[in-house]
Formats: sequence, C-alpha cells, structure tokens
Amino acid sequence: MNSPSPVSTPDIASLDQDLGADGAAVIRSLAGLLHDAGRVSDVDVFVDAALAREALGSTVLPGGLAMPHARSHAVTTSSVAVARLAEPVTFASGSEPVRLVLLIAAPGDDSAGYLALLQKIATACVKFGFVSDLSDARTPEALAELVNEAVGSR
Repeated sequence: MNSPSPVSTPDIASLDQDLGADGAAVIRSLAGLLHDAGRVSDVDVFVDAALAREALGSTVLPGGLAMPHARSHAVTTSSVAVARLAEPVTFASGSEPVRLVLLIAAPGDDSAGYLALLQKIATACVKFGFVSDLSDARTPEALAELVNEAVGSR
C-alpha cells in the first residue's frame, strides 16, 4: 500500500519533550501522536504489537538511537513517529540510553511495505550525517523532513 501522505509529519514529531521514563512509555507517547494524527486507530493494540516486537530483541542502535517497529491492523497509514527526547532514557535493559527514537508503524497486511520502510530507515541510520542531523534539528518540521528525505517520501 503506497500512501500519498509522507511517512512523517510535524504532528508526529516530538522535539525535546519528556515522553516517559523508559522505552515502553516513549513508545506509548509516540503511538498517541500517531493516533491523534489519524494514523493509528487503536493505541493499545499498536503499542502491544510494538512491545511484543521489542521483546524479541532490542531495537537500540549504537549512538543513542532506538528504532522500535511493528505491523498492526490498528495502523491506517505507514508512518514514522520521530522524537528527540529532552533527556536520554534507558530503552532496553542492558543497552545504552537513547535520545533519538524512530517509531515505525505499518499496516498489518503490508509486509512488503513494512520491510521496505524498515530497510530505508535502517540504511539512513548508518549513513553519515542522518543521526547527527536528527540530533541537531531545531523544529518538529525539520525532524519530519529528515525522515521523509531518508525514505524518499514527501
């Protein structure tokens, strides 16, 4: 399912806010933004899917970034909610604290689109400059634009 809307928009980007004390709380906060933007129909169903995926293995990457992700029938539009947290949080036991979070949400019936989006975001995360650009962003609009550039969605 190719969506005409960009995967990230300023209303699903959070800059220097306290979204919770741990990874589960941050995922729930970002899922709430996705719900408010009309991209997720049921926050609890999506959060359960994201936490179930996280339980399979941490999505924390080197450099203080977490990339939680899930497919769920509660997702109406493929999306990437992005946050630069006010303070680093411990996302997963035994991992370094994270300050950047990219929550990837895809409809449950779109495994190909989900994998493609996940691959584009993961590729961007290892490219020089993407993570530091997210760290240096000054507005939610800038965060969303960086994500959209990374996945080729505008």
